[in-house]
Amino acid sequence: MQTRFIDQFDIILLDMGYTFMFDVDRFSDTENYSTTYYRLGGALLSSHQVQEIISTVFDTILSNYCDPNFYECFPSILSYLNTTATAKKLPKEEIQLLEQVFAIHELGTIPETHAAVLHQLRSTHRLGVVSNIWSRSNLYLQEFERTGIRDLFDVIIFSADHGQIKPSPYLFNKAIEAFGVKQEKIVFVGDSLERDVSGALSVGLSTIWINTESSHVDQIFPIPDLVIQNLQDLIKK
Repeated sequence: MQTRFIDQFDIILLDMGYTFMFDVDRFSDTENYSTTYYRLGGALLSSHQVQEIISTVFDTILSNYCDPNFYECFPSILSYLNTTATAKKLPKEEIQLLEQVFAIHELGTIPETHAAVLHQLRSTHRLGVVSNIWSRSNLYLQEFERTGIRDLFDVIIFSADHGQIKPSPYLFNKAIEAFGVKQEKIVFVGDSLERDVSGALSVGLSTIWINTESSHVDQIFPIPDLVIQNLQDLIKK
């Protein structure tokens, strides 16, 4: 039987967004946040106000997300809402409702095909997740439960639970500590050279880059150990 690249490792750590969860971060000028707000029972705000608040929060978050000064101290969604001009004077219950609206539009879905791959990987390796999310982790864990993958992971590290974001070494080190094994027995899989490959390499992990668009490796980033086009390739290579 042919030896695959992953067979030299005991543990596979995975990013989530665009690795095995898709249709994430549905924030755009055409996205109707107010429909979600009213569906959740909201009534105090107008459609225009909801659109303005969520759009403002997203734009601010995206700006901070690209700023290395925020890698080690990333605020919560509630913090952003509480400092947004249109939202900060609202009742606490209304802020919490807007937090749910944001979270629903950030959350993606896990296709059955990718859930099946995770089950196959679990048959030969221990698995873990290290993923950047902005909202609370509860909706993500519910999606894990819905697709039957929650129990496949021994360790789940979501950035929002720690106030830091990849490529911060902190999140990768938390996973390494939780598994209690040496770095050379762990490989990290993700779609971002900056967040995933660079962050994982900085703490001594081997890396696999999911390059869905067949992009060239930007020379400002370290070269991953293996390049694949989708998660299914791990079963073969």
